[in-house]
Amino acid sequence: MNESEEKISLRKREESFYMANDGQNHIATPTSTTKRIGELDLIRGMALLGILIANMQIFSYPYLYTSIIETGWWQNAWDQTALWFIYLFVEQKFFTIFSFLFGLGFMIFLQRAKHKTDRPIRLYVRRLLFLFVLGLIHTYLIWSGDILLPYALLGFLLIFFYHKSAKTMLTWAVGLLMASCLFMIIQTFLFDNFMAARAPSVLVIENLIQDSVHAYSQGTYVDMLIQRLLDSDFGMEFNIFMMPMILAMFLFGAYAGKKELFRNLNQHRTGIKKVWRWSFIIGTVFLIVQVVLRTQVDAQNSGYNMAHIIGVLISAPALCFFYITSVLLLLQREIWQRILRPLKAVGRMALTNYLLQTVVCTLIFYSYGFGMYGKLGPVLGVVLAFIIFGIQIIASNLWLKYFKFGPMEWIWRSFTYKGVFAKTLEKED
Repeated sequence: MNESEEKISLRKREESFYMANDGQNHIATPTSTTKRIGELDLIRGMALLGILIANMQIFSYPYLYTSIIETGWWQNAWDQTALWFIYLFVEQKFFTIFSFLFGLGFMIFLQRAKHKTDRPIRLYVRRLLFLFVLGLIHTYLIWSGDILLPYALLGFLLIFFYHKSAKTMLTWAVGLLMASCLFMIIQTFLFDNFMAARAPSVLVIENLIQDSVHAYSQGTYVDMLIQRLLDSDFGMEFNIFMMPMILAMFLFGAYAGKKELFRNLNQHRTGIKKVWRWSFIIGTVFLIVQVVLRTQVDAQNSGYNMAHIIGVLISAPALCFFYITSVLLLLQREIWQRILRPLKAVGRMALTNYLLQTVVCTLIFYSYGFGMYGKLGPVLGVVLAFIIFGIQIIASNLWLKYFKFGPMEWIWRSFTYKGVFAKTLEKED
């Protein structure tokens, strides 16, 4: 069988697998777990650990405010070491991995959806609408550090790139990072730093810290709701500058999906090694730039410390690719396949596990639970993150022994496909 015949045969098998005919029209059905790309689930699971470690600071104390002024919080050597570890190796790195996977998932979803229905964009929009509503609930009723809402909003922009070439996606991704970086350089060094000029005073920030501790550790649910609104408003300035990076990572992921780079990783081994090497070099150089800007420029301001974002915009995506390719290279060895395999289940239930992290952590730190907010330092926060994630690994693997999908994934898919597989949660005997 020649290459052309193989492609035709493969496409027919995919179509017969993906589509169920109702006699007149094709009914869209979700992708079978046998069609999942295991490496992506594993990387997604790894990203959830990094996100939990980074988010633990926001869950456990008023990091949003303590990170921008010298407050005297957590001054012992162990906590300072933990803070620097998180800043250098965790913050923004795993968040960008998640963003990359979102863009990659967008392309894979639409490529598969076009075999299921003649309206793949419609399915994608339904998928985003569910994420948007869930993000609103998560952000304003549970926790202000949500990423689902910005993902849903920016996800709509990906629709405009669906029919674009891979080269166009890559050009836009690089362009967004470069333009954002240039803007930050201009506003920081060539003109008066308007972010610093608008920054709140030290007294205002200290009051916000006290209000946060009171609301989350002792306050009523209404007190926490009001504080969440203040936190969201305060963090909006920073989030605006992160939006181009998120969209850029979406497009990098869409590029990988368009090129089908994860279909046969063995064919791309040379390219993976090249990305691994150059992403480490570029990421390290700009991480140094990031640290210098934070300690030498941001340290002079008491409010919105934004100069180090110049380094973040390049170092975070570069080190994201370094982490991803490092995992792919490790997976070429059987011993690492066995060691890392349990992470696949966590990644397959990424939405469920992400939301569970919020539920568990808010119960630990907020007043309606154990009220530990402001009492647990960075070192213990990292330890707690590993404990929670370890439990999630066990629970996820047990769950998927009996069910095809995580509970939130099942609800999400039911909404996307209008409930056509509402009876397929349980595994068949």
